Amino acid sequence: MIYLTKQQVIRLNIATIKEHGGNFMPPANFLHEENLDYLLEAVQAEMFGAPLYPTIADKAALYCYNIICNHIFTDGNKRTGLGAALVFLNLNGYDLRLTITDSILTTFILKVASGQSNLDECKAWFMENSVEI
Repeated sequence: MIYLTKQQVIRLNIATIKEHGGNFMPPANFLHEENLDYLLEAVQAEMFGAPLYPTIADKAALYCYNIICNHIFTDGNKRTGLGAALVFLNLNGYDLRLTITDSILTTFILKVASGQSNLDECKAWFMENSVEI
């Protein structure tokens, strides 16, 4: 399994702000850097030899949910959270179903960001909408 590095997540945030606009606070736009460090450990965590997040969908959801809800960056968290999840899926041979439109993605991400969706619901969404490529 291929996991994202800290530098990759930072670069995703920088790229999304350059592409779509937003506020950037040098050097890495962090609001809560410790939350990114936690995420990068948690996504690979095991307990008694079993992964805490066993499926690809669980891990994609964890990237997405934690970046968005834990406000890792000063700006661009929603875009970076979704981007991290999608890059993680792609690196591991998965993608979203072709039926997932920009409108569906926007609705999903705004639901996560507004607190209307918890991590379990996020995991279920990625489980339902991720396919092997």
